[in-house]
Amino acid sequence: MAQQKVYIVVMIIIKVRQWGHEVMQISQLLPPSILKKTDLEPSPVISIIIPTYNEAENLKKLIPAICSHTDGHRYELVIVDDNSPDGTAEVAESMSRFYPVKVYKRNGKLGLASAILDGFRNSEGDILGVIDADFQHPPDLVINMVNKVANGYDIVIASRYVKGGKIRDWSLKRKLISRIAILLAKPLTPVKDPVSGYFMLKKDVLNGISFNPTGYKLLLEILVKGRYNRVAEVTYTFEKRNNGSSKLAAGEISRYLRLLLNLYRYKFFKKNAKSQKLSI
Repeated sequence: MAQQKVYIVVMIIIKVRQWGHEVMQISQLLPPSILKKTDLEPSPVISIIIPTYNEAENLKKLIPAICSHTDGHRYELVIVDDNSPDGTAEVAESMSRFYPVKVYKRNGKLGLASAILDGFRNSEGDILGVIDADFQHPPDLVINMVNKVANGYDIVIASRYVKGGKIRDWSLKRKLISRIAILLAKPLTPVKDPVSGYFMLKKDVLNGISFNPTGYKLLLEILVKGRYNRVAEVTYTFEKRNNGSSKLAAGEISRYLRLLLNLYRYKFFKKNAKSQKLSI
């Protein structure tokens, strides 16, 4: 009888070891982000906001691409979708089973700047980032920007206009509009690309800011109103859009001019247009 009990115990130990080995083998096949998603983990350190409208196909590639470059960090991807008819939100929700994705679905097409603000409000990270879903912003730059914030910079901007920066496949008209937009913002900030849509910052930069989100250019408002000391610009190539169409339209130019007017009044005359305070 004693020998039989010993035999049973030995077999149980062998089975447990085999099972543990199989679990390790399976875990090596899973995306790293699956292993990060546990209820026991603290809040993510990095929250990357991805505003979307009709980006279902791009998200299928972008989410794994970002996750592959953030391995070893605690992070979340916050998808803010403006009720895309192509099912973008549903694609993101299905991917949340395998990646650290959170989806915030809005009732309509309410604008990029306000989408980013909603993403900030629904984020848990100490470092906040913004990236487009259309691959014009290279996801492999994310970790470099995060590291710069972690090493003491308050805001890190992916810049097209520092040495080495490039723009692919823009018409002369589009380049001229971009240059004029930056020239008009010169009195507000010395940053070379203050209208970039690709940036990272410490959450504390946003403390107490009353925003007046207008159009697509939220970074400029952060640079004028935010609480920060150190800003870095990192060079990158603004790529050709992958699927879909450009955001630039005639109405967007008028909204940018209205934003400039509000920021000039705020900076030089201490007047603030009707705004919404960001509570984080």
